[in-house]
Amino acid sequence: MHYPPLWRFRLLRALKAKGSSENRRLLGAWATAEGGSARYNPLNTTQPWPGASNYNHVGVKNYPSAKAGIAATAATLTNGYYNGIVTCLRHGRWPAEHVVKSYAGEFDTWGTGWRHVLAVLEQQKT
Repeated sequence: MHYPPLWRFRLLRALKAKGSSENRRLLGAWATAEGGSARYNPLNTTQPWPGASNYNHVGVKNYPSAKAGIAATAATLTNGYYNGIVTCLRHGRWPAEHVVKSYAGEFDTWGTGWRHVLAVLEQQKT
């Protein structure tokens, strides 16, 4: 997978969120649950962006640079459909599992499905 360098920290900074270990754990599990290898797009957003190209038939994008991928992912997360997830990331004090369960509908809206993210988190514990 072609992730932007230090993408979790960079995305959290773009969201004005905490760089806590649980936030980084959540983002890592989310990216694993998403799968794929879209360039500079660990969460497989479909956000249009200058220079982006389609990675798949759903419209997941390949971004031309790490900076573009982080900015597009942040723009998607702050578009109004993921306010609960973003609020939790900004507070940075809840376990990743709590965020996933509390905002299951938002993970389903994204398309990953909360159960997939939760399963990755649970596998990490074993």
